[in-house]
Amino acid sequence: MKRAFIAVVMTASLMAVAQTVPVITSSPTNVTVYPGNTATFMVAATGATGYQWLFDGTNIAGATSATLQITNAQSTNCGYYLAVVKNSTGWTPSQMAYLTLDYTYGGSQPTACGTLPLSNTNDTYFAGDVDVSTLFGPEFPTNGTVQILAGPELDQMQPVGELVPYRSFDPNNRFYNGYYNAPNQSDSAILPGQTIYYGVVVNFTNAGDPIVFPSTIMNLAAGTNGSPAPSSYGLKFPGWFVSEGVEPVFFTPGPATNQLRVSGETCSITNTYFGYTDYGTPTTQWRKNGQAIPGATNNTAVMDGFSATGPSVLALTNLQASDAGIYDLIIYGNEWVVSPKITLSVQTTDGQGMFQKPTFAGTNFVCNLAGAAGRNYQVQWSTNLTSWNNLVTLSNLTGTVTFTNPASATGAQFYRTVLVSF
Repeated sequence: MKRAFIAVVMTASLMAVAQTVPVITSSPTNVTVYPGNTATFMVAATGATGYQWLFDGTNIAGATSATLQITNAQSTNCGYYLAVVKNSTGWTPSQMAYLTLDYTYGGSQPTACGTLPLSNTNDTYFAGDVDVSTLFGPEFPTNGTVQILAGPELDQMQPVGELVPYRSFDPNNRFYNGYYNAPNQSDSAILPGQTIYYGVVVNFTNAGDPIVFPSTIMNLAAGTNGSPAPSSYGLKFPGWFVSEGVEPVFFTPGPATNQLRVSGETCSITNTYFGYTDYGTPTTQWRKNGQAIPGATNNTAVMDGFSATGPSVLALTNLQASDAGIYDLIIYGNEWVVSPKITLSVQTTDGQGMFQKPTFAGTNFVCNLAGAAGRNYQVQWSTNLTSWNNLVTLSNLTGTVTFTNPASATGAQFYRTVLVSF
């Protein structure tokens, strides 16, 4: 009897799939191709009846299948791609993927690619310093390398160019940042004149321990025709011990919490951070699908004289299907950082939740219910799939709630859920 009972309930669970928002099972991944080649992005989802691909936050006309191909890829195609999958119940976005070009071998390569400064010895950098003498005893850094980090967006920055040795000399055993003398370098992924995020990172070994020490990050235009970027002034190396790391640091516990909401609702998305204030109070900017949200600079940091701690909250009211997307937060401070990304799906009808695979705990039937976070669901039961009776109301605080009930001793019993209206 128990085995037959499980099979019947699983069948009822599968019947509910088409009445919940689609579930992404495979998101598109970053793609790098040679110029002129074809870039392919793919998404997979259960319960999907339609697709819409976006490029840099804007719908791509005609891109309505599970696979997106960018033919004859050029620099104008570089950027963020994501897919929104949908059905009659709602919309679910995939994660973002990035398209970049590799000009290493041929193609319509821009003149000298984008040219970036690495460093020089005439105060290009504001020279912070790192005191390692009290951390690692008698052994001090005497050699290491410097490399450019660059990209069209903060979360697309990658190491580029060759590793260049740095110069370090000081009788007081202090490693002074900012004094590197190396030729300008070209980044094959950046067009001449393109606005990029730019920084450098120092790598060295101290007392056997590998140390990675990034500079701050600037936004500048790559140089053209072999000439360096117009200006590289403004890079700073924060002046604290290496072991303290580079701030701001996000300390939101665990992974970012994705949200499933219902049309008309109000919800809040929060990222909490901590940052030092050596070069000013950290500021914030919320983004959707990689694009800045106008006016969304919500910053409630609490200052204590040398650091800032606080949540940044993005409030979304009267949610609609178009609000489905990927949200993140940029922190501008000593080190520009992108927060964990949060997926917001929107359920457009008061449809059913979806029962997951059922199990038994002793004589009790146990099953997780996936649905809209923060909403209540009425669980109903039936013996014939025609007449339904209310059983219990579940408060689904996080998006998944566990339902349990004594197993029927008289025959098969079906369960379904209904989203409780406002």
